[in-house]
Amino acid sequence: MVLNKFKKKAVLQIALLTVGIFLIFLIYFSDQTKDKNQKPLKDIKKTEENNYESKDLNVFENLEYKGTDRDGNKFVILSEYSDFRQDKPELINMQGVLCYFYLEDGILEIRSRTAKYNNVTLDMSFAENVNMLYKDGSLFSDKADYNNASSRLVIEGNVKGQGPDGDLVADKLNFDLIDKKLKISMNNDEKVNIKTKF
Repeated sequence: MVLNKFKKKAVLQIALLTVGIFLIFLIYFSDQTKDKNQKPLKDIKKTEENNYESKDLNVFENLEYKGTDRDGNKFVILSEYSDFRQDKPELINMQGVLCYFYLEDGILEIRSRTAKYNNVTLDMSFAENVNMLYKDGSLFSDKADYNNASSRLVIEGNVKGQGPDGDLVADKLNFDLIDKKLKISMNNDEKVNIKTKF
């Protein structure tokens, strides 16, 4: 009788373990499949449609450009999907963008949904959910433009910043990468909102 109870208990435990493993397997692999297929398929579909619309469009995945700006700072810009037209091969349209600027005093990381990169002038224009990280601070904005000739980074549209010294809300930031000077402005003559921590 004790042996039967033990067998029943063992069978029940094995059955529960099997069901548990099956559920874990089902949940894990069904979520993985959804995550892998949702966004990339949409983007791939877009690039395929573009290819059919225009045969002079070149499409690439996982593109990487490395370079040095006019001040000797190294940079790397990467994208999940990129395209350019054969009549303007220097203008690269990018999606799923990550960029690193290796400055003297730290690394500036910029992420955005889209960007345009000119591989001749080395100018960059980031748009849609722009997120910048530098040292202990972060900035969020609608767009950011880097001009290599003037070594300026102009950040515009719903600019919000957080850092160890406080928070910032503005319409536009104009950052000179050579002099390390920052000009903050609002479009409608309102005061810039900066909250500092003491």
